[in-house]
Amino acid sequence: MSGTAMDLSHDGRTVVISGGLRGIGRALAEGYLDAGANVVLFHRGASEDAVRAEDAFRSDHADLIRNGRARMLRADLTQKRDRSRVLSEAMDNYGRLDVVVDNAGVCYRDDLTPERIREQRYINATAPVRFAREAAEWLRKNDHASPDRLSRGAILGISSYVTEWKQYPSDYLRHYAQSKRLMERGLIKLALELRPCDINVNSIAVGVVYAGMGMATIGRKEVALKDGKLPVTKFAHVDAVVFEALCLTHPRAHYKTGRVETLDGGWNLGELES
Repeated sequence: MSGTAMDLSHDGRTVVISGGLRGIGRALAEGYLDAGANVVLFHRGASEDAVRAEDAFRSDHADLIRNGRARMLRADLTQKRDRSRVLSEAMDNYGRLDVVVDNAGVCYRDDLTPERIREQRYINATAPVRFAREAAEWLRKNDHASPDRLSRGAILGISSYVTEWKQYPSDYLRHYAQSKRLMERGLIKLALELRPCDINVNSIAVGVVYAGMGMATIGRKEVALKDGKLPVTKFAHVDAVVFEALCLTHPRAHYKTGRVETLDGGWNLGELES
């Protein structure tokens, strides 16, 4: 085996991340940049929060943006034209595409009309899987089968640990879980299709971390954690997700595909049998 066994460098690779400005998405973007990759991150919003997040990223990473290693785009994952523009941006600027991270998603807690539920499902499942399929057409063109390139590339979906639950305390959580479960299944199907091409497709089912959507209810969860009412003794910082992503999309992970890696501190393990 050439190289260092624990080398997680993504030096010179090109990574595209949806929803890459805030929460887990931003942490992933920074993780890949730290690992040496070129990163194209995109988000759809022009809201005040999105603009502030964009300004903050631009300020914090001015050198990387100026040097061309980080690029930010406004693009809507649900629009084919925008998805094509993002992929073209990566190819035009870096001449290659190696990793695509489907991170963008929504969790509608109120006004759960049939239309809103369908919209959530489209954003969380249909659009990400379509984006993965479109990206795969570029990944297919990559060289591989050498000691330094054991795969053509990787696709990674960011899901949720609630997809493993059997019961849900609220309707909004049940519908959210259904949408993320559909994404997982779509990516598993894609993994089967791409297996002969040596393109790896996996998902991470993220538990409670101090970033992203989970922050909306973190206070209540921390109280329950302190009172010993949860099946875990701690929550994770977002670097745990970054580490898992860097591992799963690394060329050395070429033998793992079609899997959902649960990152929940053991929340879904159940009870210890006596």
